[in-house]
Amino acid sequence: MSKFNVFLFAIVCISSQYSFAVTKIAPWSEGVFKQVEKDYGKAGAMRMRKVYKIIQQSKNKSLNEKLTIANNTLNSLPWIADKKKWLKGDYWATGLETIALFGGDCEDMAIGKLAMLRFMGVAKKNLYLGYVKVKRTNEIHMVLVWINDQRTQSKVLDNIVKTIKTGKQRKDLIAVYLVDLDGNMIILNDNGKNRSIKGEVSGKKLKKLEEVKKRSRNNIAKYTKANGGTPLYTK
Repeated sequence: MSKFNVFLFAIVCISSQYSFAVTKIAPWSEGVFKQVEKDYGKAGAMRMRKVYKIIQQSKNKSLNEKLTIANNTLNSLPWIADKKKWLKGDYWATGLETIALFGGDCEDMAIGKLAMLRFMGVAKKNLYLGYVKVKRTNEIHMVLVWINDQRTQSKVLDNIVKTIKTGKQRKDLIAVYLVDLDGNMIILNDNGKNRSIKGEVSGKKLKKLEEVKKRSRNNIAKYTKANGGTPLYTK
């Protein structure tokens, strides 16, 4: 993952509409996959068909099964640095881009898992992008974190440690902050042994995340048109 600092990100007002604000995937026509093929080639369309099938088969499974399926699906893609894939120092890809173009870095994997889980019906309010540091290497890293409503349990979906573990079990990470798709940020205090909430900010967001959601909204509009005007998801 490319370096970025929690204290240097640009904060802007949150929009009330999000491309990921879905509860269940809807049937997609052949037109959707033809559009994906036009945009990303035959291989990209084949990958998207495979993931679509996985989502359709998994939407009624248990939460733990869905977390595992999304984690394994994105972790099966190759890790590719932004500079190599996008010729940019820091690019956050949409889930579609990561899947169709077969790979990405840790932000891309986390965002792809989040999008996949949303399409499988996992509530948006329980999913957070987690900005962390890897203790062993001091590497800046991103994971996806599921947190229950009571904030008594968390599960970390990661592309480094590929088995899903609880937040408490991930003692190899220094937690810096969590942010959800509504821009609700939990700033954490982690001294390497104990973690606590340092503060919370509502209605704010990362500029990079806003860019991802804007591109996702554009994709949703394009592929809805390709689907004969039928939405790709049901709320």
